[in-house]
Amino acid sequence: MKVTKLSVQVKNPERVNVFLDGTYSFSLTIDQVLEHKVKKNLELDEQEVKKFEKLSLDGKLRQRALEWLLIRPHSEKEVMDYFKRKNVDVEQARGWLDEFITRGFQSNLSFAEWWIDQRRSKQKSQQFIRQELRQKGIDSTIIQSLLSEEPEGDKTALTTLIEKKQKQIKYQDNQKLTAYLLRQGYRYSDVVEALADKFA
Repeated sequence: MKVTKLSVQVKNPERVNVFLDGTYSFSLTIDQVLEHKVKKNLELDEQEVKKFEKLSLDGKLRQRALEWLLIRPHSEKEVMDYFKRKNVDVEQARGWLDEFITRGFQSNLSFAEWWIDQRRSKQKSQQFIRQELRQKGIDSTIIQSLLSEEPEGDKTALTTLIEKKQKQIKYQDNQKLTAYLLRQGYRYSDVVEALADKFA
């Protein structure tokens, strides 16, 4: 089979469409085209075509993964889980993740900082956030460095959350409110104390 045409994609100028014997066959990145010296009139056997088709699929999947990653921060575990769902070979997935880390697209520390900020804005307890971060695969040293404050911060968030929830009819019942607060990871003693102070 012969390469009869190369054309840069309109929507993605970093990829090049490759036509074999007058028919579109696959696309490659510009770097891949240069690396493998793909040019017009190049003769390819069946095995070479299959190799380029795999490179094409891998490149598209890597690009989609990067776009997904850049929507919001993700932990390493989330990225590897994403690749697993897409049936990417573990070694290939690890290689892409290492590349993303090296290029600054992924950082467990940055993810943890972002996650904590998001959860604190919803008045989640530190214990609740710790548990979530562990589930996201974040190392305990990172968690400890970012959530090293004593429970005073939790008490402020708890008070704010109580005031917010008591405006809802459902949570004007103290038992329901208490159960909700415990599910958010707040300690029972802190909840009882905060509610007592509220109605003192």
